[in-house]
Amino acid sequence: MDFSLPSLYESQWLGFFLALAFSLILTPFVTARAIQMKILDQPDSDRRIHKVPVPRLGGIAIFLSFLLVCILFIVFYGRYTPVGFKRFELLGILLGSTLIFIVGLLDDLSPLPALVKLIAQIMAASTAWFCQVQVKFIANPLFFFGLADTRALELDPLVSFLVTVFWLVLITNALNLIDGLDGLAGGVALICSLSLWAILLDEKIMEPAGGLTVAIIAGSILGFLRSNYNPARIFLGDCGAYFLGFVLGAVAVAGLTHSPNTATIGSIVVIAFSFPLIDTALAVFRRLLKGKPIMQPDAEHIHHSFLKAGLSTKATMYVIYLTCGLLGFLASAMTGSLKRYLILVLLVVSLFILNAFWRRKQG
Repeated sequence: MDFSLPSLYESQWLGFFLALAFSLILTPFVTARAIQMKILDQPDSDRRIHKVPVPRLGGIAIFLSFLLVCILFIVFYGRYTPVGFKRFELLGILLGSTLIFIVGLLDDLSPLPALVKLIAQIMAASTAWFCQVQVKFIANPLFFFGLADTRALELDPLVSFLVTVFWLVLITNALNLIDGLDGLAGGVALICSLSLWAILLDEKIMEPAGGLTVAIIAGSILGFLRSNYNPARIFLGDCGAYFLGFVLGAVAVAGLTHSPNTATIGSIVVIAFSFPLIDTALAVFRRLLKGKPIMQPDAEHIHHSFLKAGLSTKATMYVIYLTCGLLGFLASAMTGSLKRYLILVLLVVSLFILNAFWRRKQG
């Protein structure tokens, strides 16, 4: 009897649920080890919302879940880029994200100087670029005003390198900067991954290797959020925030900027990432106006403003989730993948509710 593997398109849900299962198993184990090793985030500054020490390093569970499921697919599918998907560069994503994860992990264990982290992030992004994770085309804004005939502009190698590195470093730090409330960065990353997943499987894109990658990321995040939801039992940590930002940014590059036809959609996908990007832009301008280093932490992010206005931690989280969900809705609607996005959101919300009841019962 002949046996053939399902296509990558047909394996999306398998990747999602495998990652979810691994993450649900690994997160409590990582939590216990972090407590045992006394790797705790102390409530010792105005920026920190929690009142008791909470273990960090939750990103380890997400990273390992992602890596394990990717390895399983690599074993069965080769590079999990069979004929038709060779342009999708998994190697660059894995190498770059592993480097960025290690940088974040070292920073969690013993804080690194901001310049050292920035240099390491540039190195990770450069590694991904040399492995063909490259912004090759960008949308031509003049085309939409009837001032140009070409829909997308092809970048020469130097400009491609600079744009790719800038984007990956930007989105990596943007997700880390919003990691100030229980479940916030993970929830925002989950919503962004759902938007990207739906768009990559759209008929105009049809990038199942990229879709599978973000499906694995989405499952890994959802399993972790069960322990990160307010009140959090473990924090994401810099290793997790850096890793998630880098992977999502790299998949967007690999899946949406490799041809003129997809470059326009790639620019629309930025809408789904706009909440952490806007928060980062505001932080940079705020610190420049005050004459402070742009990488110096403060307690004036958007979520801090909601808290100061009297919203609870959970209410603030829900408002930001809703905002990001609407942005994902807009991006999906503009690219024609709205129906798929809504199905993904409905599934994830259902699983999230089940997890919440399970946690309450266990607690």
